[in-house]
Amino acid sequence: MTTLISAIGAGELLAILSSITFSIAQIFLRQGMRSVSPLTAALIINSIVSLGGLSISLYRGTLFTSTLLPILWFMAIGVAGPGLGRITSYIGITRMGVSRSITISSSTPLWSTLIAMTLLGEEPSGWVIFGTFGIVGGVALLSIREDESQSFQSWLRGALIFPLIASVAYALPPIFSKFAYVHQKTPAVGMAIAFSTANAVLLTAKPFVPGIGKISVDRPGLLMLCAAGLLGIASSLSLWTAVMISSVSTTMPLSRTAPILVLILSYIFLGKHEPITRRMVIGTLFVVLGGVFITALR
Repeated sequence: MTTLISAIGAGELLAILSSITFSIAQIFLRQGMRSVSPLTAALIINSIVSLGGLSISLYRGTLFTSTLLPILWFMAIGVAGPGLGRITSYIGITRMGVSRSITISSSTPLWSTLIAMTLLGEEPSGWVIFGTFGIVGGVALLSIREDESQSFQSWLRGALIFPLIASVAYALPPIFSKFAYVHQKTPAVGMAIAFSTANAVLLTAKPFVPGIGKISVDRPGLLMLCAAGLLGIASSLSLWTAVMISSVSTTMPLSRTAPILVLILSYIFLGKHEPITRRMVIGTLFVVLGGVFITALR
């Protein structure tokens, strides 16, 4: 185990663990969202992750020793990622369809690496950059679905901006985390503050975002979302810790490899017996090779 950690890196392994737990959470989330709106699902999962971070920070005694500046950075994370990122993602899906919106939003690791190089002074190797492009390209291929709900010209003129904003917004939290960790290395406190702030942003924006859905839930949906939320605690804590101990340019691309496992688990548990196409094989190969470049050749 020690050899594996030293070869790959503790932070990189945590990023991969975050991707795995996130993938499993998505299966429960998809089941839960059969009967609840996206807004309800987001509010429930954010609340559970926030409570998880609160419980851990209370147990560790780090909550009440927190200072103002890192708290503000943690709040900024909630506004940027699960707040603004989620809202613009919803708008993008509404205006240009799921396939195109998610494909564009998958460029997040590129933005996070670029911002980390600019603001944090990180110097990823050529293999890391090459691997990042591989993961982004593979995720984009795996995310594509046939969707003719909007013409190319219509979304190019007006809808493209929303998934682009979402991709940048989701790239900012690890950068803000690094700034907060300069003052205190408390990922659990960050989770508690960021995800509660995100809920405040979502509730404030609700009247202005079309298609976000009303707040309603039934018992089966709630149970599935609670399971997704518990897995979300593990995924978030792994990623927040990974960013704390390793570079953004390696952890963020690895944390975005979830579509491979989601595809496999969906096929097994959700009955989505889609034919294995050449596009899916190529996309999977890109993601795997990208991960190898980042972990083994960094």
